[in-house]
Amino acid sequence: MRYPVLIFDLDDTLIESFPEYVRLHQRIATELGWQIPSAEQLVHYGPTWEDTLARLWPGVGLDPFMNLYEQLADDHSYPAINGVPDALTQLRERGHSLWIVTKRSRRRLRQRMDQAGLPSEWFAGIFAYEDQPVSKPDPRCFEPVWQALGGSRSSMAERAIYVGDREDDQLAASAAGVGFVGVRTGPERHASSSFLDRLTREQVLDSAAELPAWLEDLEDLEELEDHR
Repeated sequence: MRYPVLIFDLDDTLIESFPEYVRLHQRIATELGWQIPSAEQLVHYGPTWEDTLARLWPGVGLDPFMNLYEQLADDHSYPAINGVPDALTQLRERGHSLWIVTKRSRRRLRQRMDQAGLPSEWFAGIFAYEDQPVSKPDPRCFEPVWQALGGSRSSMAERAIYVGDREDDQLAASAAGVGFVGVRTGPERHASSSFLDRLTREQVLDSAAELPAWLEDLEDLEELEDHR
């Protein structure tokens, strides 16, 4: 098996986050009487959610936003990307080890996964922002995975791929020596210029739901080359 270790981003890779993320932030801004951010302004995220809020509303105390967010967040559920649960089931049945490395904090992480019908038991490890020594795009974000697998980055990276929707995902994978597959299910697909456009066609899928077929085609091609 070429890639026994499959590592996934979470938001807009496995679960559809951005549409509800936009609606929730716009709803809170409206209720507070703050400037309402556009979807385009909300595309940029990071390095943390708090940093994102501070960029949107500089110099404003964020406690009112945080308090209202806690009251309203449960009204906005995040579904799974269409076809992803079935794809993950196929990958597990084929013997792949599934992992999540996300910028999302532990707060509501399991809740969002439950809403999407993605049991945590499907994954060998789920590493939130707080679990990583440094978050994406730093390659050390993958250190918890390598440690859990009992190997070093150099020994494990070539056996793994990372699947994500944002440029930070690609940069982290590249710096770690991990293969990368980009998916067009995140907000960057709406941008006039996206990092996905700079990748080869073979590196980009419409959705993570296509990953089982992509891996199967890759293994068939490698088997054919081995017999030449």
